[in-house]
This record gives sequence, structure tokens and C-alpha cells, in this order.
Amino acid sequence: MRVARRIWSEGRGAYGGGMLVGVFGDSHAHAEALDAVIGAAEACGVEELWSLGDMVGGGPDPERVVGRTRERCRVALVGNHDYGATGSVDLVRLGEPGSPGLRSLELARERLSGADLEWLRSRKPAARRAGVQCWHGGPRNAVWEYVGSSNAGACLAAQRAELGLVGHTHVPAAWQQTRRGALPAKIRSGVPLDISTGKWLLNPGAVGAPVPSRLGWWDGLQVQAADGAFWQERLRRPSRQCSARLPRLLRRAANGKRWLAWDFTTRRGLRSV
Repeated sequence: MRVARRIWSEGRGAYGGGMLVGVFGDSHAHAEALDAVIGAAEACGVEELWSLGDMVGGGPDPERVVGRTRERCRVALVGNHDYGATGSVDLVRLGEPGSPGLRSLELARERLSGADLEWLRSRKPAARRAGVQCWHGGPRNAVWEYVGSSNAGACLAAQRAELGLVGHTHVPAAWQQTRRGALPAKIRSGVPLDISTGKWLLNPGAVGAPVPSRLGWWDGLQVQAADGAFWQERLRRPSRQCSARLPRLLRRAANGKRWLAWDFTTRRGLRSV
């Protein structure tokens, strides 16, 4: 997905001059995947990163992912798997005893430092920043709700801000509020998605642990890397070097790694990188 939006907050530019913000979710202890996404974001000049939660659970590097998220993210939500790692949620809710997923959370408990666990416990599953609402799950249940086509309309009705961001499902999606509920937007590689008017709810997809593709694993990775890998919103025109390097960086990021970014300034139409 490639999206651009200019946001005006409380009568003035929230960041005054067009700061680029990158948003991603569901890293699930895949440190190399997270590094690839952060690297791609930095290559296009992103100055602030937001994480929508589920830093751990599934991958081999919980301490690295938590450390990188602590270091780099201005907004860092907690997800249901993060709650499992801290002991705030019974692990039985997150998988069968002895399953790989459950074992990965047990390993996260063992390997995360006391300081990292305390930091995770201090996180919340929802945040509001610069007029944008963020949830790990959804507006009606910030931890456990899965937002999809069947409930997107109800979620948009509960959402107060014009722009909402969710994770949790691992599926990139966008819905616009209508009188009848929610209209899903068709997301196509390289085609701008105009969200400059109305109320929208967006999901950037997952950095780690992507949803398996019907095309098969390896073919699916190629499609995911090209279609839905990057949402870009900008005030200034990116350099040709950045535009040329981005597709290669995203192919390296494969595995369904996704993030979105935008500038905070006056609301106008969208353009994609």
C-alpha cells in the first residue's frame, strides 16, 4: 500500500513543518524483519516511528525487537502477545500448551531483562497523537478486537478521530466511513490511495509473521513485498535516489513487512512515492 495524507490538527500543523512519521505493527520478535523496515523508513527520511504492538511472540529475537522498539519508537503500543510475555495475560489465551507460539512467549519471559519487562508493563494498547488514534486491536477493544470487513463500520462509528490506525490482524486494509457503514478501499501497488477527506481506519499489516498467501509461500513473499509494503505520505518531494532505492529495500524487507508514513501539515490530496 502507498498512501499519502496531509493532516491539520487543532488549527495548526501538528509538527509545524512536515515531519515524516512511519507506522508499523506486529513485529513478533523478528528482529531482521524489523531492521529491514526501519532501514527502508530511514532511507526515505522518516523522522519518527510508531509501533502498534505485538513486539514479541513467534520469532527468535524478543530482546532485540523490544530493544529496537524502545530505542526508536516515539509511540509504542502493547499488544496481546506482549501482555502474555509480561505475565499480564494467561498464556493459555494465546495458544495450546506446548505449541511453538506459546513456547516463544515463555522464552521471551526468560530472555527479556527486568528493565524491558517493566517497560512493556508500562505500555498501553491505545494512544492518541497529533489527532490520530492508534490501537493494537480496535476502537472497541484495544487489545483483542480484530478489525475486518464485518465490523469495520462499527469500529469507525466508535472512532473519534478522522484517522485511526490498527494492527493485530496482520492484513493490510483501509476503510472509509459511509452512511451505511464502511467502504473498503482497493489497495493496488503504486496507486495512490486518497484519504484526504472523511474518516478512515487503516491497518499497515505485519512486520513479522505475515498471513500465508494463497499464491504459495515464496511467490507470496514477492507479491507482499511489492503490493502493500509501503505507505508514504510526504510534504516534500523525495529525492530520486530515495525513490529508486525504495523498491529494492522493500524486496529485502519481504515477508509481508509493512509500514506507513505521512506528514503532518495542511490537509490535501495524496500522492505516492
